[in-house]
Amino acid sequence: MEDYREITKKWRQRPNENYGGYHLADRPAPDPELTETGPRTPAGEYWRRFWFPICLSEEVTNRPLRKRILSEDLVVYRDGEGNCGLLHLHCSHRNMSLEFGIIEERGIRCAYHGWLYDYDGTVIETPGEPAGSPLCEKVKQGAYPVREFKGLVFAYMGPMSELPDFPIYDTFDLDGHELVPYRLSYPCNYLQVAENTMDPIHTVYLHTLVGETQFEETWGITPVLKFNDGETGLYSTLTYRVDDMIWVRTQQTVFPTFSHVGAFWETGKEEKYFLRSSITKWTVPIDDTNSMIIAWRHFGPAIDPDGKGKRDEVKIESVDFEGQTEARDYDEMQRNPGDYEAQVSIGPIARHAAENLGKTDQGVMMLRNRLRRGIRDVANGNPVVHYDGNKPIKNLYTQDTVMPIPKRDDMDDDELMAAVAEEVMRIVREGDNFAGAEREAFIIENLKKIKSDNRFVVGE
Repeated sequence: MEDYREITKKWRQRPNENYGGYHLADRPAPDPELTETGPRTPAGEYWRRFWFPICLSEEVTNRPLRKRILSEDLVVYRDGEGNCGLLHLHCSHRNMSLEFGIIEERGIRCAYHGWLYDYDGTVIETPGEPAGSPLCEKVKQGAYPVREFKGLVFAYMGPMSELPDFPIYDTFDLDGHELVPYRLSYPCNYLQVAENTMDPIHTVYLHTLVGETQFEETWGITPVLKFNDGETGLYSTLTYRVDDMIWVRTQQTVFPTFSHVGAFWETGKEEKYFLRSSITKWTVPIDDTNSMIIAWRHFGPAIDPDGKGKRDEVKIESVDFEGQTEARDYDEMQRNPGDYEAQVSIGPIARHAAENLGKTDQGVMMLRNRLRRGIRDVANGNPVVHYDGNKPIKNLYTQDTVMPIPKRDDMDDDELMAAVAEEVMRIVREGDNFAGAEREAFIIENLKKIKSDNRFVVGE
């Protein structure tokens, strides 16, 4: 069959022909290099070099929890000593599922023949075997290291020779923030969900202008966009003109899909400096056609001073903002679609060759290109570069800053906004020389100077 792109190219070269359904009826194939994450696939090998969350701590009880992650069937449990284990689902003896195993003071016991496994895959007992049987020394159950942190259970599923340090980011411990865990399921490939953060223009239309206003009306203003590439992640600046205010918003994705979003209920109408994340989220592949967002919602006066967030709605398969799950009537989904409808309706796996990308899709293209580069680096035997690997706490750039800078008669306003955004991010990046409260104080002090800088504001 002729290549899809060649077919569509030939059709579009016909100057007076509309109704091209016949020529576009064949859908192109997905991109397996980016979308397949099972064992021994290129993207799967890349993903297995990172720590990422797999479930909420509250899900790990006195019963084994069956999980599917990166197309592997697994079981999560916590034994009587408090050790959390992540094992291959099927017992190494006769392959009964350990989701029916019995959790003991130390380890999990297969119900079929009583084999007992420790959290690192060690076989502790093979009770039906003769005394002195060598099976305990010869057999290992597949297992992965896990770490519980602030209500989430993280796993590393790669080779132990490449085990990275567990990464701690500055947004994990912000003054005035409470981190509330949640997770949401999506019946589609991880990538089309993860791309949302690097597609900021969708907030203008999907969340504001096309349906009902889902956040704030000022989100319907088309921002000046800039996408910034980095060795371990990407960030975008969205700069808005709101009356006499310039609002600079930064969103960030650390590879592969660790993303951060600014304040939800921000209007850009009141002066403020360096407000941080309202969501810290990972988009994790379950298999090639299912994924999940597993995340923290940030609550507290530092990020939501008006108390618009609804903490009691944040949990498994629920979050406190509209259009994120399938738990709505179909009529409501059609009348007022949200992120869930946009991402899932693309199909089980997006067909990139059928897209027609434009200038505002630069962030999506950058994310795909950088993931592809990382995937190929791992395939070529190169180590993954982890975010600021030599720093104990990693600084992120996600923030909102709103400052009084009126329009100028002698300068195009888009150029003015772009220049202000560049200065904001220069200061934020310079803050990397500091950490914690010292970094925040340095950044805020210097951001406040921008509103009187004669490069941006006409003097009296």
